[in-house]
Amino acid sequence: MSESKMPDKVAPLEILGELVHDGDSVAFGGGWFANHPMAAVRELIRAGRRDIHAITVVGSVDMDLLAAAGALGHLSFSMVTMEAFGLAPNVRKAVESGTLPFTEYTGLGLLIGLEAQGRGVPYLPYRGPFGSDIPARYPGIYATSTCPFTGEELTAVRALQPDVAIVHALRADAEGNAQWDGTSGPDVEMAKAARKVIVTCEEVVDRDVIVRNAHMTKLPGYYVEAVIEAPFGAHPTSHIPRYAMDAWELMDYAGAAAGPSFAEYVEQVRGESEEGYRARVLKGRDSVLTSLVDAAEVIEGAEA
Repeated sequence: MSESKMPDKVAPLEILGELVHDGDSVAFGGGWFANHPMAAVRELIRAGRRDIHAITVVGSVDMDLLAAAGALGHLSFSMVTMEAFGLAPNVRKAVESGTLPFTEYTGLGLLIGLEAQGRGVPYLPYRGPFGSDIPARYPGIYATSTCPFTGEELTAVRALQPDVAIVHALRADAEGNAQWDGTSGPDVEMAKAARKVIVTCEEVVDRDVIVRNAHMTKLPGYYVEAVIEAPFGAHPTSHIPRYAMDAWELMDYAGAAAGPSFAEYVEQVRGESEEGYRARVLKGRDSVLTSLVDAAEVIEGAEA
């Protein structure tokens, strides 16, 4: 009896424009300045995607760049922030001008909606969000639910199913088994809820590597449609333990993003390959960003 052939889901980054279509709802992984699938964001801009319904728990430079490129048709979010660098100017401008429709969730509410879909149920209840006016604003998402056992009134959140989830992992094999070292943020909940899952990763490895580190596998391959190797694929956000966030690039971005010439920045991204982006922006800083992670581990170890 012949051994069944394992699937090979490895694809080049350039195929992303064929996997994500105009008008798709797309959940983007990561949170704050960590783990955002930035190589995928840049590739969607190169592919000229439009009217994307982006879903993000705590969006960052990813959402701002997509907004600046005119790629967003709707934004579902709990927060979009440039953290210490201020507000996300292109998202803010689009929302304030009325050109970007949006749906605002509470952070936990958004996660619960994704988790409900991943569990295959139409909704899940939780306690809260106390004092918020968001549930009343979105009766199609939030409702009051009564516990059949205790009679307690709870808030129910409707299941949320994105067309696509794009997440960035440390590594994956050709079958799609994806691993993270440390936090994976909302990525797993997004992936389990989505109709289609695309994993970008720092490296594609042999199945043996995945098996030897089985405890790090947070997303089994049967959820995944495509695996894309994208070194520094979260840059300029961090991907621990490989590299810290690139504060230099984020400062440059924040300084330019609100300016009149930012369209030139977007066109530069649109016109270059991902390899060209890394060569232009990193300029040897890759080793510095790696060293910053190592230094943080040493400091944390000393404090412990």
